[in-house]
Amino acid sequence: MELCVRDRITENPTADDIARAIDAAAGDEEWFISLESDAGALLEAFVEADGTFHLMSVVQKQEYSAVSPIDAAKLKSLFVKFLNGDASWRAECRWKAGQPEGSPSKPVPARDTSAPPAWAIAALVGTFAAVALIFYLAQWRQFRSYLPFGDSDYFYIGLIFLPMVALVLVAVAVKLIEVRRAAAWLPAAGRIVKSGIEARHHRFAGDETTVTNIPAVEYEFSAAGRTWRGSRIGIGEDTGGANTEATLARYPAGAAVTVYYDPADPSNCVLEREVPKGVGKGCAAIVAIGVVAAAGIYYLTTNATRLLETYLPNANAPVTVFTACFGLFVLLFFFAYRKHSMQAANWPFVRGTIVSSGTETIEKREGGRTRTSYAPAVEFAYQVHGIEYRSRQIKLGVVVSGSRGYAERVAARYQQGSPVEVHYDPDNPSNAALENPTGYSWLMLAVAVACFGIALFASGVFN
Repeated sequence: MELCVRDRITENPTADDIARAIDAAAGDEEWFISLESDAGALLEAFVEADGTFHLMSVVQKQEYSAVSPIDAAKLKSLFVKFLNGDASWRAECRWKAGQPEGSPSKPVPARDTSAPPAWAIAALVGTFAAVALIFYLAQWRQFRSYLPFGDSDYFYIGLIFLPMVALVLVAVAVKLIEVRRAAAWLPAAGRIVKSGIEARHHRFAGDETTVTNIPAVEYEFSAAGRTWRGSRIGIGEDTGGANTEATLARYPAGAAVTVYYDPADPSNCVLEREVPKGVGKGCAAIVAIGVVAAAGIYYLTTNATRLLETYLPNANAPVTVFTACFGLFVLLFFFAYRKHSMQAANWPFVRGTIVSSGTETIEKREGGRTRTSYAPAVEFAYQVHGIEYRSRQIKLGVVVSGSRGYAERVAARYQQGSPVEVHYDPDNPSNAALENPTGYSWLMLAVAVACFGIALFASGVFN
């Protein structure tokens, strides 16, 4: 269920949310409320000057209106029944086809179609179930003999990576199907009614909270005799980043735009229905890198140890290969991080403000036990080129966590409401931090040197 009250949307609303919204309608001529079910049924109401409400509904794409206005008590009862899936809501008043006479034309919020379709979820669930079943049956070697590479030592490695490959393939298939369907959508003249930045907070299980700045663009258009309001920019979801300013520049408030909508369901609409430029090349590059990485890992695990044993018979070949490769990886990461840190030292800065300051608990399962640590939860706001961004990145590229006392000491340096100096990436203003810790790069170099030392010792050259 999705509740919309004067363009403010609440996911999974409660009966209390509905009651509070209706109680707040008094004296507000612009007030309206709509409740949409997951099946697409819609119920909405508009307030009159005398405190009564015009009521309308959409069921199976057919529009109905109440014959006469209703009061707040009946409106609450009807909306709560609709929320709970009680079909008796229709008996609360008499209906007729079409909109109520004299009712204002309020925009209907478009539904969010970014969630994966049922078939995609079923495909992923089926893949995980198949992998689990194969893992169970693979204990019988006779069963493995019927499977591709079943007798290989890398059979289980392939099973582990299979769900990851399936996830990528399903995600690509979903977008390609959506692009193909959108090619037949109808165009309509629209207008941008809102253009700005939305700060979205994310917190995955056990991790610290992060903030992502997403372009928040809303537009209105007319279709099927009604006014609709959408917020989806393109088929590919906009995750912000370096293109945020360019997106807002394309869609300023008040600008005329072309909206593409599904004629069977105008609530499914976008401003851009083509695949973004460069996506094909990007996917090809990712596939190429994956193939090269897989080939390299396969060679190292199958041939590198054998060749090493030929030239260094006293070596502990697996340890030598692993630590040398890991040390090389850390060394390359050191050079990349060092270069990025040096560039960040020359980033411009603006004055920002701490909007919230505190700590948060981080819990992670390790070795069957729960390890608890604490992180400073410091959020700051800043403006670049007239656009306000938010971030929680204290140290550039470094996760700040530790004991409760450490987290509290860091948070204490940034009191709520205090001004701060925010350094931001001029090519991507949403990437900003309060501090640039260059000392961490030398720690990575030390780890790389230690790995090379272990590899040299394990090679047996000193024996």
